[in-house]
Amino acid sequence: MGKAFQPFGNNTGAKAFPGTASAPAQIIPPWADLLGQTIETEIFPRLLSALRETTQPHPPGDSVLAEFVALLIADDMEAVRAIADRVIVQTGGRENLLNDLLKPAAIMLGEMWERDDCDFTTVTLGVYRLDQIMKETASAADHRAILNGHEHRILLLPAPGEQHGFGLGMVADAFREGGWCVRSGPAATRSQLLRLVREEWFDVVGLSVSAEKALKGLAACIRAVRAASCNTAMCIMLGGYAITEHTERAMFLGADTMAVDAHSALAAANIYVENTVTNGLRQSKTRLVDIG
Repeated sequence: MGKAFQPFGNNTGAKAFPGTASAPAQIIPPWADLLGQTIETEIFPRLLSALRETTQPHPPGDSVLAEFVALLIADDMEAVRAIADRVIVQTGGRENLLNDLLKPAAIMLGEMWERDDCDFTTVTLGVYRLDQIMKETASAADHRAILNGHEHRILLLPAPGEQHGFGLGMVADAFREGGWCVRSGPAATRSQLLRLVREEWFDVVGLSVSAEKALKGLAACIRAVRAASCNTAMCIMLGGYAITEHTERAMFLGADTMAVDAHSALAAANIYVENTVTNGLRQSKTRLVDIG
């Protein structure tokens, strides 16, 4: 039979014109494509997965937490700071320090007190030292941002009759990082609280209620705060163990909202001020239409 006709070509598909030398064929082994596909679909994903696993933040374990609390009680602040610094590095940031170490340490101190493993003074000093660590680890950049002006202001205090306010320190920290101007401090009496809202503008007043006994008279206090405030549209937010364990109490006490942690408090406050601004603009537009 005659030779099969091949129009100006070769087995590689490269075009060869008459009178010109054809380029040598480049032979690709059949396993090369399979190898490239295997690397792309199997090996690379496994490597990336392994890398992600090795770089995942590792929260401190129970033994680290127990050691940290013991050092707090012993007032070994040098060792306490060393553990805090290590946790920041290992978990990927200061926020994880607050959530994975400082907050569980405060809870552990409270549980030790309930079991009579330590007295009230020990718990108070331990919480004070936790507050020190929280303030020391706040970045200078965050403090500079705080001083550059604020649109919104919040007053954060333990409810009248409360003793502890460490949880409020974490909430205050979250609000500062969120761009709010924060006024906070130790527990204030009812008259001191009324004077504050009468003399200063606050978009939100946040009160922490941990002990059941602090609920007594709180509804009347909230009504008095509203009446005294120079901001007639001020939001009152409640938090703390006595509220988060019975969320319906916030409504019965006359608060506008409640929060279970620092992040939900910031989110609720931001939503409130956004709605306040929106409603104010809508009312202004309505007045302008009426005038026109």
